[in-house]
Amino acid sequence: MKKAAYPGFSLLLIVALAMPGAAQQQWKSKAEYDTYIAFYNETNPAKKAELGEKFLAEYKDSAVAPDSYTLLIRAYTQAQNWTKVMEVAERFTTTNPTADATRKVFMYSNAMAAAQQANSFEKIVEYGDKVLGVEPSDLNAQITLSTMIPERLPQDEAGKTAALTKAFDLAGKALGQVQTIFGQPKPANFTDAQWSTQKADLEGQLHSTMGFVHLNRVEYDKAIGEYDLALKATPKDAVSRFRLGLAYQYLASDASKQLVAAVETENKAKVDRADQAVLDELVAKRQALEVDVRTKRDRSIDELAIAVAIGGVVTQPARDQLERLYKSKNNDSVEGLDQLIAEKKTQLQ
Repeated sequence: MKKAAYPGFSLLLIVALAMPGAAQQQWKSKAEYDTYIAFYNETNPAKKAELGEKFLAEYKDSAVAPDSYTLLIRAYTQAQNWTKVMEVAERFTTTNPTADATRKVFMYSNAMAAAQQANSFEKIVEYGDKVLGVEPSDLNAQITLSTMIPERLPQDEAGKTAALTKAFDLAGKALGQVQTIFGQPKPANFTDAQWSTQKADLEGQLHSTMGFVHLNRVEYDKAIGEYDLALKATPKDAVSRFRLGLAYQYLASDASKQLVAAVETENKAKVDRADQAVLDELVAKRQALEVDVRTKRDRSIDELAIAVAIGGVVTQPARDQLERLYKSKNNDSVEGLDQLIAEKKTQLQ
C-alpha cells in the first residue's frame, strides 16, 4: 500500500556545530587565511559554495578543513543543491574517518534531509541508517526512517516483514523519546502554543506510522486504534483519515463475508427444519452481523468523506473509495454525497 508522495515530517532537533573564529586558528600562510576568510564571509550561497570548494581543494589539510565542510554543507543547502549536499557529506566522512560522532551525525542528517528534498527513497534510508549507525537514539533519523520505510515495502514477504518490523520499532522508540522530551519543562524560546503543536504533530505522525504498519500487516483493529490516537492529536491529517477509512472498509468487507456465510447457514437450517432454538440463534447471529457491516461501512464512509473534505494528496483515491461505498449504501446513487462532504468540511472548521 503506497501513497502518492512522501509524508512530511517534523525535524525536532537540528544539529549545530560550533564554528571557531578565524583569528583563533594557526594559519600556515596568509594565502590560506585570506582564502578561508573570503569563503567564510561570503553570503551568496552559490558563490560561497564555489569558494568553499576552492579552499578545500587548495588546503585540504588545513586545521579548519572540518569546519569548512560544515560551511560548505550549509551553502549547498541554502542553494538547494541537494546532490551536492549528499556528495559533500560522503566526501567528508571518507576523508575524515576519525571525525567525532557529532560532526558525522550533522553530515549524514543533512544528507538525509537533502535526499528527502530530492525525493530519493533509497538515499533517505541509506543516510538515515548511517545516522543511526553513529547515534542509535537520533530522533530525527528514527522519525524519518519509520515514516519512509512503510511507503515503499519490498515485494517479497520476508523483506516486507523485516521492513515493517524495523519501521514499527523505530516509531515506538521515537514516540518514547517524544513523550520524554515533552514531559520536561518547555524551553524558553517556545510559546505554550508552539510547544503543544510540536508535541501533537510528532505524536500524531508517529501513531499514524504505527497505524500504517498495522494496516500493511492486515491488523485492522490495531490500525484503527493507532489512527484514532493519531487523529486525536492531528484531526486534520487527511492521509490518516483516508487510511482509517480503508481499515474500516476492510473490516466491513470481512464482516460481509461472514454475513453471507451466516445467511447461507440460516437458510439451510430452515430447509432442514431445525429446532426453533437453533433458528433463533442463527437469526440473532445474522442480525448482529448486519448491524456490524452497516456500522463499519458507515464509519468508513465518514472517514473517507472527511479525507476528501480536507483535501491533499489522497483526495482522489479517497473520493474513489467513498463513491463506491456510498453507492453500495444508496442503491447505486451518489445523490447527497457532495452535501455529506460539505458537512464534513464545515465540521472541521
